[in-house]
This record gives sequence, structure tokens and C-alpha cells, in this order.
Amino acid sequence: MDEPRPTINFLLSDLATTAPLPEAGRDICIEITDSYLSDKRFELAGIEGLAIQRLITLAHDATSLIFSWHAAAARRLLESPSLNPLAAVALCMINAEHALPMDAEFPPDAIERARKKLLGHQLAADMFSERQVIICLDFDRPSLPADLYEPSSRKLRPETDFESLVDDLVYPQHGAGFKAERLSKLRMALAVILRELIENTDDHAKTDMDGRVLRPNSIRGLMVKRILESRRLPKRVANNWPPVPCLEFTIFDSGIGYYNSYRRQLLRGQARGEPVVVGDKQADTVRRFELGEEVPVETEYAIVLKCLERHSENAKAIPDSRPGHRGMGLYEVLRALKMMQGMLEVRTGRIHGYRSFLEGELRLQFEPETSEMRPGMPKASLLDVDRKVTSYPAPRDLVRGSVVRVVVPLA
Repeated sequence: MDEPRPTINFLLSDLATTAPLPEAGRDICIEITDSYLSDKRFELAGIEGLAIQRLITLAHDATSLIFSWHAAAARRLLESPSLNPLAAVALCMINAEHALPMDAEFPPDAIERARKKLLGHQLAADMFSERQVIICLDFDRPSLPADLYEPSSRKLRPETDFESLVDDLVYPQHGAGFKAERLSKLRMALAVILRELIENTDDHAKTDMDGRVLRPNSIRGLMVKRILESRRLPKRVANNWPPVPCLEFTIFDSGIGYYNSYRRQLLRGQARGEPVVVGDKQADTVRRFELGEEVPVETEYAIVLKCLERHSENAKAIPDSRPGHRGMGLYEVLRALKMMQGMLEVRTGRIHGYRSFLEGELRLQFEPETSEMRPGMPKASLLDVDRKVTSYPAPRDLVRGSVVRVVVPLA
């Protein structure tokens, strides 16, 4: 008989690192210590979305999961769960237990009350906190936030409502360096981007490979955060470009990821109403294997690019059968962000790519000005986060779901 393996103890703050996660099939205890409240790493651009993705991955693979709360952290985080996105996601883990300090006199329903407060949260226009999150739950007591979905129909709100949401979130940032005249230039494009990315999770991130609702955790969310974003490749290093004040919109989900979602569509013989066309070698790999070590990282990257290329002029556009949908697609997200001088970052599977159009960045992966179809427009590609200048992917640890970060400058 096999000896029981010891529980692995983990700090919630450890998720802010890139250290390997514990192996699958282990009993996990995650401590939410009081020092988490002052951990400066979560103030950095992009860190919290990646930490949420690592938590989702850890929870999916664990045999059992318990969160052990320290007293001061519990008081603060349970009082304002929507202002602490990583802890908010921890509250929504269906397969987890929570242990509160016995000597701190927390009411027996403290976790459930905090969860209800979180799921009822609506995004605050004044953003008195640097960050906030709204959560969608699609399994076991489903819950959809009123900011994104019509309560009566439970359908995604129309683009006009997303434009109003952008107005509410962006215009009050004048005190953070925002120039009000920029609002009219970015409001419609940003609203369409956010709605498209949320709709992508609605279409592709709620079900497994067989089309069944994901379990035990089917979580999606939108995090909004004020950040200072540094340029990845400034044109002139000697200029010592200062960080750019920005609003960060992070859309995350616990789904099967880009590659497996594409594979599901391929196996069904269609994607958005038309057959999916990929290279013969790629198609054979995709048909045979779910994402794992059998799939070369180059193939996974090619599939992610297929998602980027679907709506470009060079690709055979795949019609979108959803009524009234503009079919913007991730390719058009790049074009809109170029106009806004923003940035996009995508983490899915083993891929971590970005495109930055911040003022002062080097121009990489653009079509020539002489291009007949897309003069001066960004190519449908992602640059590797670590390698920066190349699109050739450096493989990362395999993670669950997808995180898409859209960064919009305020100054």
C-alpha cells in the first residue's frame, strides 16, 4: 500500500512568482498570511492576472485544496473582496475549503457573506482603490455580474452599455494624468475590445472538450487596475523613458485555452459556422493530441496565431453567425491598440506573448507602408515576453485557461 504523501504548504503570495507549481494530484494548503496585504509585487503591471491563472491551474490539478487565513488578512480581504482580485478568486473555488483563525471570532458564515458581496459588486467609477474585479461563475450557483450581463436575459450587454462602462471607468482618471480629449478617440474601440474578449470567454471558456460545463471551477473575470507600464523595447535607451500611467483591463478564465478550444472546433468540423483550415501537419497533430508534451510549442503558437489571423484581410475570414456581432477578433484588437498606443499581452497554455504600441516603443512586426492590403498595420503575431524582439516562442509551464491583458495609456 502506498504511503500517503504529505500536504504541500504554499503561500498565496508565492503565486506572484514563476516558480514551478506543485505536481498534480497533491493535497494543497495555501496560506493567506497577513504579509500578503503589503506584498508590493501585486502592484506591478500584469502580475496579478498571471497569479490568478496559476491559482486556477493549481486548484484544477489538486486532489484537495484548503485556504488557511491569517486574522488580519481575513478581516481586510473578506470585508472588501472585490478590491483584492487574487483573494477574490480564492473565495470562488468550489473544490476548496477555508480555515479561519479560531481565536478571531469570525462568524460561521463569514466566507459565504464575503462571496455574496463579491458576486454582487459593480465596478466603481471613482476607483478609490488601485484595482477591482468582477467575477462570472458558470457552475454550481452560477452568477453573472450586472456590469457585463443583462440580469433579466442573462445575455451579454450590448456595445452601447460597454461604451458607458468605459466612460465611467476612464473619464474619472483625469487626476491620474488622463487627458479628457482622448476619451472620444478610444471609448468606442476600447468598448468593442472589452466586449469581444468577454464574449470570447462566454463562447469558448465555459465548457470542456466534450461541450460540458467545466467543473469543479468555471470562473471568468474582469480586473481593472491603475498601473505604471514600462516600455519593453524603447527606441532610445539613453532617453530613460519614464513608465506610462495606464489603465489595465485583464480578462481571465479557467477554460481549456486557445489550443484546445481550436482543437474542439476542428474536431467538430467547424468554427463559427465554417470549416477550419489549417496545414495538414498541424491538423494531424491537433486532431491527435490535446495540449501537452506531444504538441510542439511551435504548433501551439501557430494555433494561437490562427486565432489572431481569423479576421485579417490575409486570412480566409470565418463568418460569425452570432446576430449583430461585429466579429472584431483579436487581430482587430491589435489595430485598435495601435491607434490608442496601448498594449496587449496573452498567456495561454505554454505561450506568453505581447504586442506593445506605447509611445517610444520600437516598431516591430509591422507591415511595410507599401503593403496594398495593410500599409503600416501590425502583423498578426505576438512577440515573446522574454525574448522581446522575436515571435519565436520560449515555452513556459503549462497553465490552465487564458489571461488577456489590455493596457490603455492615460497620459
